[in-house]
Amino acid sequence: MQRKPIHSSVVVLACLSVVGFVGWRAGAESAGSKIVAEPTAVALVNVERALNELEELKALNKSLEVRATGRQDKLDTLKKEQESLQAELAELPSNNKERQREIRARMFELNETIKARYNAYQTLIDIEKGEIIAPLYAKLLTAVQEVSVKEGYELVLFDDRSLQIPNGVQSVVNDAIQQKSILYASNRIDITDQVVLQMNNKFQAGAD
Repeated sequence: MQRKPIHSSVVVLACLSVVGFVGWRAGAESAGSKIVAEPTAVALVNVERALNELEELKALNKSLEVRATGRQDKLDTLKKEQESLQAELAELPSNNKERQREIRARMFELNETIKARYNAYQTLIDIEKGEIIAPLYAKLLTAVQEVSVKEGYELVLFDDRSLQIPNGVQSVVNDAIQQKSILYASNRIDITDQVVLQMNNKFQAGAD
């Protein structure tokens, strides 16, 4: 009668266990010998708030307002002429057809001129705003770098925590969610105030 190898499976499992244990120890020792990277120092900057709090932007906006006021005055002059003609037309005798035609022609001309100039002035304002924001943003990046080097930050992210998810159709909501980059961050890593202070100090000192 042949003897049954009742211990064979136990021996195999034991061997597997030993192999697994040795492998785990080897892996643990290998991991322990690796150099562990230091955590990256991260900061946030609220770009919109930073730009809006700049003294330089306030000064540039004053110049922009002066130009916009001058253009508005030109439009107001045309509107006053238009209103004057409208009043004259209302007082004209019904049989004065010639003057009525002259007034209506001039009013039409004024109306088209006002619309064209308004659109042109609005486009000019948009262009001038872009000419203001672009260099200020470049200065902002420089200030962010200077503050980060000084304070030891290695990565600075655009702070979009204040951006709200709008109500709307699914596609609009999904797009807004996907565009969000910061889901949570402590205010302790917000360096917006430091960046603003750096830029305002430079502006007051007359530095570019």
